[in-house]
Amino acid sequence: GAKKYPGQKVITPITASLASNPLVRRTDSNQDITTMDDTQLAQVESLCETLYTGLPSSGGEKISREEAQSRLLSLQSSASFIPQCQYILDRSQSQYALLVASNSLTELISSHWNNFTIAQRIDIRNYVLGYLANNGPTLQDFVTLSLIKLVCRITKLGWFDDSTHRELTDDVTKFLQATVDHCILGLKILNQLVDELNIPTTGRTLTQHRKTSVSFRDLCLFKVFQLGLTTLKQLQTRAITADHRQEVILGEQALSLTVRCLNFDFIGTNPDESTEDVGTIQAPTNWRPVLQDPGTTELLLDFYANTEPPRSNKAMEAVILICSVRRSLFPSDKEREAFLGRIMAGIRELLKNQTGLQHQDNYHQFCRLLGRLKANYQLSELVKTEGYLDWLDLAASFTTQSIRNWQYSTNSIHYLLALWGRLVAAVPYVRPDSGAKGHVQALENHVLNVIECYVESMLGSVETVLRSDGALEDPLEDDGSLMEQMDRLPTICRFQYNSVATIILAKFDPLMEKYRELMSHLMTSSTESAPPNVAQQVNILEGQLTWLTYVCGAIVGGHSWSSSRIGNGEETLDASLSKRVLQLAQGMDFRLTNSNGVGKADVKLEMAMLYYFQNFRRVYMFMWESSNSDSMSMGGMKLESVPSTKQKVYQNMFENMGLGNHTVVANLIVTKIGKNLKFWPDEHEIVSKTLDLLTDMAGGYSSSKLLLTLDTVKYLASHHTHEEFPFLNVLSNARKRTTFHAILVRLLLSPNGQEKLGVTFDQFMEPIIETMSQLGALDATQLRSEAARMPLIGVFRDLRGVTMSLHNRRSYGMLFDMLEPRHMPLLSRVADSWFDQPDVMISLLRFVQEFCHNKANRVNFDQSSPNGILLFRATSDVVCAFGRRALNATAPTSGDIYKSKYKGMSLALSIINSALGGNYVCFGVFALYNDPALENALDISLKMALGIPLEHVVAYPKLSSSVFGFIEIIFRNHIKTTLALDTSVFMQLMNAVHEGLQSSDAQISSMCANSIDHLATFYYENSGKDKPEVHNFNNHLAAQPDLFSSLTATLFNLLLFGPPQNHWAVMRPMLSLMLASESSFTAYKDHLMSTQDSTNQALLNESFNKLLSDVNRSLESSNRDRFTQKLTAFRVSTRGFLTL
Repeated sequence: GAKKYPGQKVITPITASLASNPLVRRTDSNQDITTMDDTQLAQVESLCETLYTGLPSSGGEKISREEAQSRLLSLQSSASFIPQCQYILDRSQSQYALLVASNSLTELISSHWNNFTIAQRIDIRNYVLGYLANNGPTLQDFVTLSLIKLVCRITKLGWFDDSTHRELTDDVTKFLQATVDHCILGLKILNQLVDELNIPTTGRTLTQHRKTSVSFRDLCLFKVFQLGLTTLKQLQTRAITADHRQEVILGEQALSLTVRCLNFDFIGTNPDESTEDVGTIQAPTNWRPVLQDPGTTELLLDFYANTEPPRSNKAMEAVILICSVRRSLFPSDKEREAFLGRIMAGIRELLKNQTGLQHQDNYHQFCRLLGRLKANYQLSELVKTEGYLDWLDLAASFTTQSIRNWQYSTNSIHYLLALWGRLVAAVPYVRPDSGAKGHVQALENHVLNVIECYVESMLGSVETVLRSDGALEDPLEDDGSLMEQMDRLPTICRFQYNSVATIILAKFDPLMEKYRELMSHLMTSSTESAPPNVAQQVNILEGQLTWLTYVCGAIVGGHSWSSSRIGNGEETLDASLSKRVLQLAQGMDFRLTNSNGVGKADVKLEMAMLYYFQNFRRVYMFMWESSNSDSMSMGGMKLESVPSTKQKVYQNMFENMGLGNHTVVANLIVTKIGKNLKFWPDEHEIVSKTLDLLTDMAGGYSSSKLLLTLDTVKYLASHHTHEEFPFLNVLSNARKRTTFHAILVRLLLSPNGQEKLGVTFDQFMEPIIETMSQLGALDATQLRSEAARMPLIGVFRDLRGVTMSLHNRRSYGMLFDMLEPRHMPLLSRVADSWFDQPDVMISLLRFVQEFCHNKANRVNFDQSSPNGILLFRATSDVVCAFGRRALNATAPTSGDIYKSKYKGMSLALSIINSALGGNYVCFGVFALYNDPALENALDISLKMALGIPLEHVVAYPKLSSSVFGFIEIIFRNHIKTTLALDTSVFMQLMNAVHEGLQSSDAQISSMCANSIDHLATFYYENSGKDKPEVHNFNNHLAAQPDLFSSLTATLFNLLLFGPPQNHWAVMRPMLSLMLASESSFTAYKDHLMSTQDSTNQALLNESFNKLLSDVNRSLESSNRDRFTQKLTAFRVSTRGFLTL
């Protein structure tokens, strides 16, 4: 029998208790599945070896990893394999085989939980615990972890079944009292247990999870927390005799246990793992003595000071969490202040001695701790603690030291800036006379030092990086970290804005002088062509100006229009910073234009300039309307309106800047935008960010009106061709062509846009239409020549951009009249000759998709107009021309099959979906006048949808939404055509629907469910009528009699056993299916009954009766809704007892 460990319950082998399990059946007459012999074990071991090492097993057949994996996965297919897994655990020497057995057991128990009696569950748990006690220390880590996961999963699922499960912590205590190796195992079990009970398992509802989680919190969590701390205490006092390696592991495990307990989701708020901030730790009141005990924080700080990472930074993490404990845990302010005082004293000690800060990980956690302090305590409390000023001094010198050594601390600087930002933001709420004397002055001085140090260090970093020849990373290129720092700056800088602005200007002006001087030497030549020493000087200067531009952008962007901040003269400082940046922009522009694009500044400086413009636009470009119309006329009399404070501030800003009024400044910014588009065609980032800025300016109500008055915008609107703006001809910018035209058309079509810009829509479209005429005049060979590729891509990208900005019937009609009938035939010709070139095809199909998409009901022609039909014909021609060629083309053998083949098909199908669902075509007309357009389009689309293997459809999300969207539309609007298909094709469609129904993507399963609903509703409402489509349907049913029953079974199985995201979708067609075929519902009910034992059968019968009570035989929406609610209740009640 199995060896016993102290206090262990006697273990019966699982096989014995499973003999009574009805699921254990014989597979064939000779072999009982509960047994496994050594040859089979050897086979399993060699498969595991292949799976994990990739090497073919010794002497065995050669099989691939995939094959090995699929064979081993069969161990997880049914509960009858549990004895096999146990046999492997008992007999196998292969660690990989043990891992597979253990993982399979976890999977089986999670998915077949209801199949076991309570006694069997306890047997399995005890078996695994005993196995760990006997073999744990000799197993590899990955096996022990997997087994521990199994124990914890059983404990969690069976938490309320039996008190044994809730006593796991007591059982583990025996591990902690045995050998050191057992002690390590015990801590690992506890770590996993806290995780398992804190993180929801898939397939269980949140309510079940919280119920177990809360019970664990109340019964065991505090005990587990204390076990972690006790182990640390024993390690500290050397009460455990262990060698160095074991001590390290024990320390790591005990510390991570402490952190896990403190991080537990105490009140079910599901804190988001991805956020940097800890939030408040909602520890229960009975934890107070331990958390308040000075010994606890001292113990953790002692561990921090005397160990190496990762133990030291785990200890620091625990201190951060203890600092973040909810305020209401302390009975009185006095106790909270004492607690805060101890933390502050601890931090002062660490700062004085620089303990452990040479390690990057410790340093990072320590910066988090500093940032955290102010988040959980108010400044008024910090000010009152003993030694606050001392702490402030130390924190300031730590910050400046960190900033000076920026190359080691780039990712941590923003935590420190956050600390100063939080301290500064709280100053107005603290009475200057409370707490330490002169604390406000102290803070003011320190903040100035920190900012000055930040600006100097960042300017200094430029040269250091350049001279390191690529050995150091440039902090300007670490976009995430840079933006984090910029977000923190405004609050800190505006605290002492006068002094900060003086510091910045003192740096900015001399650099600008130097830069101007160097530029006058370089003039029209590029920086690279200058002598090396000059080029280096220019690079350093541009780098430093980049930093200052970012800082100015951040500070100006922090301007607040709230009433409390307005009118204190801050706008004059904004003006003086902005003036420098805008002059720099003018200088860069001047050089660019005069050298015809040769004299370019550094890309990073251009990016900084765009960042500045974005912030400036956000803060100072929305008041245009009101500041231009100070006097309103009313009934012929002029009323002088008094400008508001905001307007005064606004005007004051532009007066102080001294560059002219807001129109001039806006023109300067837009000119810069134009120059970027003209002279940086190949710099994807700059083009992209510049167009983002233009999009935002065109999107704002006032700023878009302001744009209409600017000369540069007029120039853009009349010269939007690639001759003027070469970026339009760069292939990688093809998408940007669309954006560019969308912005211009949006401006052009805004109120009075055409007269203000001096261009009509027709004139704007001239160059595009001209290109189309030239392309249309080419013969087939010329059209397919390489010379036509770029014009084609360009013209369709431009047209798509134009179409995206047409939001009403009038503007859409203008474009439609230009293209129909002269230019429409070109579309299908291109589709026919360029079908195998994705770049051209995607541009064409995306335009057609946008053009036939009826958004905001813009495709809306007069009653007597044939345009809707003409539009559908043109669309159908394009799809058919492309589809015919694409279906006959040979599939590519290499490369990305999605891009080369499926992407076009996916777009073609979504074009048909838009056209069929757009409500602008009366489709009955086509059959009436023998027009084949509709029939051809449906035929080709159906061939495309069914011609792609199902596994490929499901693999690409966009493709599957087009394919299943098409199927849903033909079942909804064209059911006659659908039912007239050959039975084999119809069944192929139904097969696809059946597969899609089980998709993990809720959108797809709901499309498929709707398709079934349309079909079942049609059958219920029409069966028995003498119509050709009903006869067709009956023929399909005769060929495939179990169509309805298999759908019913799938829907019910998904409802009862499927993932929760699909439930809403699958409930929709259930009522119509049951009404269409009652026999298939009865058959499913009987089948489900037969798989359960007699007690379950009675419960199940009762649930079915409740489900069907007071449901009418109609498909009225009220009846449907009532039935859906009942289905939800049915699912909840049956999931509790059904066995799989």
